[in-house]
Amino acid sequence: MRKQTKIPALALTAAAALALAACSGGTPEEAASEAASPSAATPASEAAPASEAAPASEAAATPAPAPSASATPAPKPEATPSPKPAPLPEPKAAPKPAPSPEAAAAALTPPASFARCAVCHNAQKGAGAKIGPNLWGVYGTKAGEISGFAFSDALKASGLTWNDANLDEWIAGPMKMVPGTAMGFPGIKDPAKRAELITFLKQAR
Repeated sequence: MRKQTKIPALALTAAAALALAACSGGTPEEAASEAASPSAATPASEAAPASEAAPASEAAATPAPAPSASATPAPKPEATPSPKPAPLPEPKAAPKPAPSPEAAAAALTPPASFARCAVCHNAQKGAGAKIGPNLWGVYGTKAGEISGFAFSDALKASGLTWNDANLDEWIAGPMKMVPGTAMGFPGIKDPAKRAELITFLKQAR
């Protein structure tokens, strides 16, 4: 292979100037002087200062300074707890209806001491008489005034009212309290049993 011969840049510039002079009608001497002129042979890019020839992309490539790592972070707002709702009041239990008088009378149970009285007397509302009158509602009435029963004249004339004291004495000994009464009952000597019977008669009305 042939070795390529390097042509000096000045010779190439002179040849180009001669060709231009031939086209424009100038003389070879003028073309040669223009080619020898340093300003014509030096490219514009070489004449520019080095500081101006720096690409703009290099200036733009300079990274911006990173933010300081010691910058204080903004405080986070504290969450305010929502107030707890007030507890609802507990519903009150509906009051139980009071039993009717009929139901109360049916639920009334005589004490065990009434067993001796039950031989001759009832003590239920609306019940009939036995040997003796029905004792339902007798408390607070006058002796001998219960309708539907024939009392002795001695009891009707006694003027007694059946309260606590008179009933206690009557149950202890009827014939002793009212001589001539038709109630032939020897009486109950135990004061506690008499009090128990009186309490029951106060309720049975």
